[in-house]
Amino acid sequence: MNAMVIYCSKTGSTEKIAKRIAKDFESPLLKVEADVLYGGFFSACARVVADRLQKNLPKSVTETPDVSDCDTLFLGFPIWWDDMPDYYKEFLGRLEADGKCLIPFATSGRSDMSRAIESLRALFPNAEIRNPFHFGIMQRDDYALWKRELSEDAAIEDAIR
Repeated sequence: MNAMVIYCSKTGSTEKIAKRIAKDFESPLLKVEADVLYGGFFSACARVVADRLQKNLPKSVTETPDVSDCDTLFLGFPIWWDDMPDYYKEFLGRLEADGKCLIPFATSGRSDMSRAIESLRALFPNAEIRNPFHFGIMQRDDYALWKRELSEDAAIEDAIR
């Protein structure tokens, strides 16, 4: 195993993409779960804002996997309030991913991925972040093109085979 797909999803949008990536790149799949359910859209938004303002960062209940055999990690998440969910960040902070190739993919309404990419760089300063994929209302990357670019990238191709 040289690649793994690690994702979180509340509504199922990110999960659909994660499952497609896992199938297309023949990689194992791990869903990261929060310690407390977020509820519907408005209550989830309110909780995210309140948690961040109060610096009450939620945790993940998902066990940390051994990724030492992985060269590449596909990291999927929704964009919540301009960044990845805090419980997902907490989970990622437990991974030994420095020196690995990180390929983020995100779903969102109107937000872009720039703050999430900054968060990944802060969490993994010695990892290489490549080929992000974003699927949202305001930006919809072409999955087929993205997949082809990954397949043609020699460094990534070696890691996912």
